[in-house]
Amino acid sequence: MKKKLVLKPFVLPTLYILMVIALMTMSTTLIYKEKEEDDDLTYVSDSIIDNGIPVVNDNQIIILKPFTSENVTIVSSYYNYQAEATNQENSIVKYENTYLQNSGVTYSSTEEFDVVSIMDGKVTKVYSNDLLGNIVEITHDKDFVSVYQMLDNISENIKVGTKVARGEVIAKGGTSKLSPENYNLHFELMKEGSLVDPNNYLGKDFKEL
Repeated sequence: MKKKLVLKPFVLPTLYILMVIALMTMSTTLIYKEKEEDDDLTYVSDSIIDNGIPVVNDNQIIILKPFTSENVTIVSSYYNYQAEATNQENSIVKYENTYLQNSGVTYSSTEEFDVVSIMDGKVTKVYSNDLLGNIVEITHDKDFVSVYQMLDNISENIKVGTKVARGEVIAKGGTSKLSPENYNLHFELMKEGSLVDPNNYLGKDFKEL
């Protein structure tokens, strides 16, 4: 006759406690393993976007127009020695019975307008000229310098040594002895120290220049 297996009263509680200990050990091991994996990660505390401005700006397209208004027109283009005679005539500036070859592009409007930087850069000059009024020069990468003349109300942030962003407002269009009427901007662009036709660069991909 077979004997029945009778478990002593303390056996079941002991087995239950052992199972709980085993489960807790497994959970602890998994948590520790996940922590080790997390330690290999690099966390960034700052937000990628701050006030809607990307931390890294991949936009390297030079601004097409160094101003924001739609009511601005070109009154005088860059004087190109190789251009047709008609185009050269439109690039001549008259001042006190003297004809001058335009060294940039002159814009004008009957309404006040904002003047903006064509690219990221650093302000290298802020000064006034008796003939051209207030002037700001900004140096960019690849030895480019953009020059903004005939300005008014230059921004308080625009000082020698300060960095400016692409599209940042630097001043308002103003007047000068060359163009005392309306609101104006005379814009010049230099590459490696020589004046170039801005229309050959505005709106172009800066990375390809």
